[in-house]
Amino acid sequence: MSDSVAPSSTSGKAARRMPRLESVVARSHPGVGQLTCTGVTKNFGGVTALKDVSVTVPSSSVTGLIGPNGAGKTTLFNCMTGFLPPDVGDVVFEGRRVSHMAPYRVARLGMIRTFQSIRMFEGLTVYESVRTARYNVHSGGTLHRLRRSGPRRRLTDQEAITGILAWLGLEAVRDWKCTELPLLTQRKVELARAIACEPLLLLLDEPSAGATPAERDELAAVVQELPGLGVTVLLIEHNVPFVASLCQSVIALNFGEVIAQGPTADVLSSAIVQEVYLGS
Repeated sequence: MSDSVAPSSTSGKAARRMPRLESVVARSHPGVGQLTCTGVTKNFGGVTALKDVSVTVPSSSVTGLIGPNGAGKTTLFNCMTGFLPPDVGDVVFEGRRVSHMAPYRVARLGMIRTFQSIRMFEGLTVYESVRTARYNVHSGGTLHRLRRSGPRRRLTDQEAITGILAWLGLEAVRDWKCTELPLLTQRKVELARAIACEPLLLLLDEPSAGATPAERDELAAVVQELPGLGVTVLLIEHNVPFVASLCQSVIALNFGEVIAQGPTADVLSSAIVQEVYLGS
């Protein structure tokens, strides 16, 4: 297919006509995606990337994590998801301490992330790439599978993946190699892969980077549906209007420290955030 032009993914309006995610992915994690960081500090040599960070991500909502470049946002994501151990402090997810847990174990508990730099599998199609994420649903032993099984019939992987691709408007490119797709379509594939893991908490690292206003609106429509489906969302974002329209709460970082957190309107209008982040 490399000699052809990749078709555009389905528009946001069309995607909204597809079945809701709850009808195509039988999510059944126990819990609500509760995440708390207490006194998290991370140093790199003589540089303090995070200093005494204490935050709580409200469950069943969308929370924005904002701050200028170098504020420590991605480092905090890494500490939350096991990619970096904090030097001091604790990360607790669904009542379990995950501060020094391996990333794959954190993922099995239901905390799933995307990355600022898109990571596609070389040589895999869109369908195949999303299918790899289903391993997270089936792995972990008998107890893990029992915890994830619910009263409804479990959909087959094919049913779940097909439904997710339809919901995100990716049907037209399902057989395309991921690396042949435009950047923003790859971001949608990454989101589909994350959703296929059946997350309780979904961490998105700059999901709207490089998007047009129309594409941001389409992304916002998808993300807004997730809390209603039992998925708590925490997203890193530089686009303040996008944050203001999408997030119920915001955490603001500067030089590795929390300078404000709370309801979105209160944080964005606070004097310190206006001065440090918005430049006014």
